[in-house]
Amino acid sequence: MKRILFLGLAATIMSFASMSHADAIFYSSLANACEYISGHWAGTGKASNWVLGDCIYHGAGTVSSLDATGHFKIEVASDKDSGSILCPNHATKQLTGICLNGVVTIMTEYGNMTGSFSQNSGSAKGTLSVAPGMNADVVIQFQRVE
Repeated sequence: MKRILFLGLAATIMSFASMSHADAIFYSSLANACEYISGHWAGTGKASNWVLGDCIYHGAGTVSSLDATGHFKIEVASDKDSGSILCPNHATKQLTGICLNGVVTIMTEYGNMTGSFSQNSGSAKGTLSVAPGMNADVVIQFQRVE
């Protein structure tokens, strides 16, 4: 079964969020981590809020090759498996990021997430803005798809 979309699902879960600026940051203990982030990723995630309850998503996406300065693009799509009708059923996003010294930063305006990754999998958690003054706790897991 395909699991979480490395950086993609992080971006996808953010699709139901509103305005608030921060970034999604992923750490790797491997010095050469930037060499293998490009490719296809898939996974699942959960957003929880005391008003909305839990919304469960699955998603997939593609991370482009890095340019000479470490920048990349992410194209991602997600679908809701279960949860409140207030959570979107489907979302697609195109984001940008950078990988330097094994640290991946995805530029976003939706909230703050941190996580870790290896060559084939990873996880992240954080808080995303879902409406003015309302946040959701988000947890994701992801895996490379060959």
